[in-house]
Amino acid sequence: MLQQAYGEDCLSRTQCHECYQRFKSGRTPIEDDPKTGRPSTSMDDDDAEKVLAVICQNRRPTVREVAEEVGICKRSCHLILTDKLQIRRVAAKFVPRLLTDALLIREFLTKHETIVVPQPLYSPDLAPADFFLFPK
Repeated sequence: MLQQAYGEDCLSRTQCHECYQRFKSGRTPIEDDPKTGRPSTSMDDDDAEKVLAVICQNRRPTVREVAEEVGICKRSCHLILTDKLQIRRVAAKFVPRLLTDALLIREFLTKHETIVVPQPLYSPDLAPADFFLFPK
């Protein structure tokens, strides 16, 4: 009856009976059971430390270069960088994700020993000159 009503998008008869038996035995969650098998070994803390050491040594390598140096696949290396270490790429350089543009600018200026003069946020000296106080 389900196949007549829904056509090809319906579960088969065997799958319907299996679902019915599961619910009848008291199983209410509809998610899949956890899979048994070999766990991923390339996402452990040891590899994350190796990736971090490679990035601290040189901040300009590609993900592929880091993966080859550590000895893991490129996808695992990318997941370690983005998820575990919270690092992202800014202008072809890996930096911590928490750095904002203002912090990057401040870091650049201190690195090049540039003197920064503090100014109030709403200083009239910083107002744009797109208006005329005195007409012509």
